[in-house]
Amino acid sequence: MENVLFIFAGIPVYSYGFMLGLGLIFGSLLACREGRRRGLDQNLVFNWFVQVTVVFLVVGRVAFVFSLHRWRMFTYPWVLLTGFQVDEVAGIIGAVIYGTYLLFHSFPRPMAFLDSLAPSVALIQSLANLGSNVFGRQTNVPWAVRLGYFTLHPTPLYAAIVYYLIFAVLWRFRRQTRFDGQLIIGFVTLSSASQWFLLRYREMSAVSWNPLLYLLPAIAFGALWVWLYVQAPLLPLSKRRGQGPLLSWLLSIFGVALTMTLVFFWRFG
Repeated sequence: MENVLFIFAGIPVYSYGFMLGLGLIFGSLLACREGRRRGLDQNLVFNWFVQVTVVFLVVGRVAFVFSLHRWRMFTYPWVLLTGFQVDEVAGIIGAVIYGTYLLFHSFPRPMAFLDSLAPSVALIQSLANLGSNVFGRQTNVPWAVRLGYFTLHPTPLYAAIVYYLIFAVLWRFRRQTRFDGQLIIGFVTLSSASQWFLLRYREMSAVSWNPLLYLLPAIAFGALWVWLYVQAPLLPLSKRRGQGPLLSWLLSIFGVALTMTLVFFWRFG
């Protein structure tokens, strides 16, 4: 995650931070747009997004610095401001806890809000992965990333394309939901299945997660989605016909995937 994308005013801009920031900007705009379409307060949606992002950055940064300095961090707390690295897992845990509190405290229809958020989360993950440098296991495929004597799977690119595909699916069907929670449950199902699929390309270690931690949620939430979808009333015929041409949608996905591939390998050119 230390790859410098460009220098701005003498300050190095790192690829991961830049792409994550870009994802947060676009994600918040899309979430506000979808929230307004669903009758939610746009200001509440934006404030939720900003507060959860701040919690992610603060908790992630504190956890990262604590892992290096332990309790000495409280002796010289200014080290928190001397870098930008964050502990993603700790940040996500903090953001989920705080975001869940805000969710039930601020929104009378929590699942409708989560549906408006689901495509944005997929887009943020796609762009964040595009800026990541956490590569996979060694391979001899022609598109491998070469680092010194090693050729590694470009797993960040795989994940970026997969999550963009999830975003595209959620965005295409966002107007054809039959029950509150359809998009967010679909996102959790597809995301868990994608992580299980991507594990085969990642470098395994003693602390690697068990594949069942991804496969079981994919099956459970997938079954829940199917059951709720079958139980929900049918959509009016006008909404079922409201999608654009399938071919242009597929071509747009291919174009974005190709652009992501070019940008990813340009970083190491």
